[in-house]
Amino acid sequence: MTVNVKKSLEEVASNFLINGVILSCERHGNGNVNDTYLITCSADGEQDRYTLQRINHHVFSDPEGLMQNFEKVTSHLLKKSIEQNHGKEVLCLIPTKKGLTFHLDGQGNFWRMTKFIPGGRSFEVPENDRHAYEAAKSFGSFQADLADLDASSLVETIPDFHNTKKRLERLKEICEEDPVNRLIEVSELADFSIQNQKIAFTINSSDFPTRIVHNDTKLNNVLLHKSTGEGMCVVDLDTVMPGCALHDFGDLVRTAASSALEDEVDVSKMKFLPNRFSAILDGYLDGSGEMLLKEELNALPMAPIVITYELGVRFLTDFLEGDVYFKITRENHNKHRARAQFALVQSMLDSFDEMKGILEQKLKSTGTY
Repeated sequence: MTVNVKKSLEEVASNFLINGVILSCERHGNGNVNDTYLITCSADGEQDRYTLQRINHHVFSDPEGLMQNFEKVTSHLLKKSIEQNHGKEVLCLIPTKKGLTFHLDGQGNFWRMTKFIPGGRSFEVPENDRHAYEAAKSFGSFQADLADLDASSLVETIPDFHNTKKRLERLKEICEEDPVNRLIEVSELADFSIQNQKIAFTINSSDFPTRIVHNDTKLNNVLLHKSTGEGMCVVDLDTVMPGCALHDFGDLVRTAASSALEDEVDVSKMKFLPNRFSAILDGYLDGSGEMLLKEELNALPMAPIVITYELGVRFLTDFLEGDVYFKITRENHNKHRARAQFALVQSMLDSFDEMKGILEQKLKSTGTY
């Protein structure tokens, strides 16, 4: 980090109600959309740490609405934490010196700050079934704790975020346009998306209850305790908005029940892990309690296939558009992501009957059926 960048970050951080003198500003995490930094301060011989984020207003066109959601959700979760005394952590917004939830700098960038949560660790892939279980339980509890918050009070931070049909239609349009002449490189991926397009029509949000959901339940969006592995806190709340619970479950399975990272170059390494799916299902059902309706429960095995297909379509679309949405760190990054996701879709399809059997066995054992 250059001296000028560090100075700029210190200037931004100084607009928030932080304790002490800023000691350091370091890039933190590896999110695909926002820029995140860890701010360390010193006051009276003790150190405090904060997470500073620049919201990507090109992706999130209504940053103020996003922050309204953020404040409502975290306040509600904090109230639940106090009432239930469950000891789980909740993201805590640090207000600006003007009493706002965000800072708008001179370049039109929106910034927010939260108190850093110590003792937690995020994983790209789980090291064991316990990690998968705890992450799923955390996301299930997150949904259940927000079940009594009026979903209509939140704005859609990204309209049609998990509208798989619209994602597919956009891919078809961009294949026709081929604006940067890349279609020839990924013709087999485009063919796969069309050959399996029926997937896009299997889960329609309008057929299920509207709930407040996270919408980006990658494994690395939940903190697990470094020592015990217990779920501590759900993070990255930019896409929390009204939606379908199935998309949350599916996205966690996508990232936690696969044998490789979502951008794996060697697709022969990308396999679906049924045993890991079983652990995730256990955690999610334990966390969500009695929230889910029968039609939601029955659709759980299909949910990972739909969301994995959707992400493959989105990565492929972004590659064909010239890499304008997702951050890339290497040449052909979105192409590799799309290829890996479609390989995982195929592996999930091959394991679909096994997933249904796992679900049926669990529901019977709990007396749900």
